[in-house]
Amino acid sequence: MSRIAYILLCHKEPEAIVAQANRLTAAGDYISIHFDARADSQSFVAIKDALSENPNVAFARKRIKCGWGAWSLVQATLYAIEAAVDAFPKATHFYMISGDCMPTKSADYIHDFLDAQDADFIESIDYFRSD
Repeated sequence: MSRIAYILLCHKEPEAIVAQANRLTAAGDYISIHFDARADSQSFVAIKDALSENPNVAFARKRIKCGWGAWSLVQATLYAIEAAVDAFPKATHFYMISGDCMPTKSADYIHDFLDAQDADFIESIDYFRSD
Protein backbone atom coordinates (compact mmCIF):
# COMPACT_ATOMS: atom_id res chain seq x y z
CA MET A 1 0.00 0.00 0.00
CA SER A 2 1.24 3.46 -0.84
CA ARG A 3 2.20 5.83 1.96
CA ILE A 4 2.79 9.42 0.93
CA ALA A 5 5.26 11.75 2.59
CA TYR A 6 4.06 15.26 1.80
CA ILE A 7 6.85 17.83 1.61
CA LEU A 8 5.40 21.15 2.74
CA LEU A 9 7.06 24.52 2.28
CA CYS A 10 5.16 27.28 4.07
CA HIS A 11 5.58 30.71 5.63
CA LYS A 12 2.28 31.96 7.06
CA GLU A 13 -1.04 31.14 8.70
CA PRO A 14 -0.05 28.65 11.41
CA GLU A 15 -3.65 27.59 12.10
CA ALA A 16 -4.13 26.69 8.44
CA ILE A 17 -0.83 24.78 8.38
CA VAL A 18 -1.89 22.74 11.42
CA ALA A 19 -5.26 21.96 9.82
CA GLN A 20 -3.56 21.04 6.53
CA ALA A 21 -1.07 18.73 8.28
CA ASN A 22 -3.83 17.02 10.24
CA ARG A 23 -5.94 16.48 7.11
CA LEU A 24 -3.01 15.10 5.09
CA THR A 25 -1.94 12.69 7.84
CA ALA A 26 -5.45 11.52 8.77
CA ALA A 27 -5.31 8.60 6.30
CA GLY A 28 -1.93 7.38 7.60
CA ASP A 29 0.26 9.50 5.33
CA TYR A 30 3.12 11.67 6.52
CA ILE A 31 4.15 15.30 6.27
CA SER A 32 7.51 17.00 6.61
CA ILE A 33 7.34 20.76 7.12
CA HIS A 34 9.80 23.54 6.39
CA PHE A 35 8.53 26.83 7.84
CA ASP A 36 10.37 29.83 6.37
CA ALA A 37 12.83 31.43 8.79
CA ARG A 38 11.67 34.87 7.57
CA ALA A 39 8.31 34.14 9.18
CA ASP A 40 7.43 34.86 12.78
CA SER A 41 9.17 32.43 15.15
CA GLN A 42 6.10 32.42 17.42
CA SER A 43 4.08 31.05 14.51
CA PHE A 44 6.60 28.25 14.08
CA VAL A 45 6.44 27.39 17.78
CA ALA A 46 2.63 27.35 17.59
CA ILE A 47 2.77 24.90 14.66
CA LYS A 48 5.26 22.62 16.40
CA ASP A 49 3.27 22.66 19.64
CA ALA A 50 -0.05 21.95 17.91
CA LEU A 51 1.41 19.02 15.94
CA SER A 52 3.67 17.60 18.65
CA GLU A 53 1.31 14.67 19.35
CA ASN A 54 1.04 13.66 15.68
CA PRO A 55 3.65 10.96 14.96
CA ASN A 56 3.22 11.44 11.21
CA VAL A 57 4.64 14.96 11.27
CA ALA A 58 8.31 15.88 11.00
CA PHE A 59 10.08 19.19 10.64
CA ALA A 60 13.09 20.17 8.58
CA ARG A 61 16.20 20.07 10.75
CA LYS A 62 16.99 23.67 9.90
CA ARG A 63 14.84 26.66 8.99
CA ILE A 64 16.30 28.97 6.39
CA LYS A 65 15.22 32.31 4.97
CA CYS A 66 13.60 31.70 1.61
CA GLY A 67 13.47 34.06 -1.35
CA TRP A 68 11.09 33.80 -4.27
CA GLY A 69 12.79 31.95 -7.12
CA ALA A 70 16.01 31.65 -5.13
CA TRP A 71 18.26 28.68 -4.34
CA SER A 72 17.01 28.89 -0.77
CA LEU A 73 13.73 27.26 -1.86
CA VAL A 74 15.68 24.28 -3.17
CA GLN A 75 17.65 24.08 0.08
CA ALA A 76 14.45 24.29 2.15
CA THR A 77 12.98 21.47 0.04
CA LEU A 78 16.08 19.33 0.56
CA TYR A 79 15.93 19.88 4.33
CA ALA A 80 12.27 18.83 4.38
CA ILE A 81 12.97 15.77 2.21
CA GLU A 82 15.88 14.73 4.45
CA ALA A 83 13.60 14.97 7.48
CA ALA A 84 10.95 12.86 5.72
CA VAL A 85 13.43 10.18 4.66
CA ASP A 86 14.80 9.94 8.21
CA ALA A 87 11.43 10.01 9.98
CA PHE A 88 9.27 7.97 7.60
CA PRO A 89 11.09 4.91 6.22
CA LYS A 90 7.76 3.37 5.16
CA ALA A 91 6.97 6.24 2.76
CA THR A 92 6.60 5.00 -0.80
CA HIS A 93 5.99 8.37 -2.51
CA PHE A 94 6.96 12.00 -1.95
CA TYR A 95 4.54 14.76 -2.87
CA MET A 96 5.60 18.42 -2.78
CA ILE A 97 2.94 20.85 -1.65
CA SER A 98 2.77 24.44 -0.49
CA GLY A 99 0.86 25.96 2.37
CA ASP A 100 -1.77 27.24 -0.06
CA CYS A 101 -2.49 23.84 -1.63
CA MET A 102 -4.47 20.67 -0.96
CA PRO A 103 -4.86 17.62 -3.18
CA THR A 104 -8.05 17.73 -5.22
CA LYS A 105 -8.66 13.99 -4.80
CA SER A 106 -9.30 12.04 -1.61
CA ALA A 107 -6.55 10.08 0.10
CA ASP A 108 -8.33 6.83 -0.80
CA TYR A 109 -8.40 7.83 -4.47
CA ILE A 110 -4.72 8.81 -4.46
CA HIS A 111 -3.65 5.59 -2.71
CA ASP A 112 -5.71 3.42 -5.08
CA PHE A 113 -4.28 5.25 -8.08
CA LEU A 114 -0.67 4.93 -6.91
CA ASP A 115 -1.13 1.29 -5.94
CA ALA A 116 -2.47 0.46 -9.41
CA GLN A 117 0.44 2.13 -11.24
CA ASP A 118 3.97 0.87 -11.60
CA ALA A 119 5.33 4.32 -12.35
CA ASP A 120 6.77 7.44 -10.82
CA PHE A 121 5.00 10.71 -11.49
CA ILE A 122 7.06 13.85 -11.83
CA GLU A 123 5.68 17.08 -13.21
CA SER A 124 8.23 19.09 -15.09
CA ILE A 125 8.26 21.97 -17.51
CA ASP A 126 10.96 22.48 -20.13
CA TYR A 127 12.33 25.94 -19.39
CA PHE A 128 13.38 26.52 -22.99
CA ARG A 129 9.99 25.52 -24.44
CA SER A 130 7.82 27.36 -21.93
CA ASP A 131 6.95 31.00 -21.74
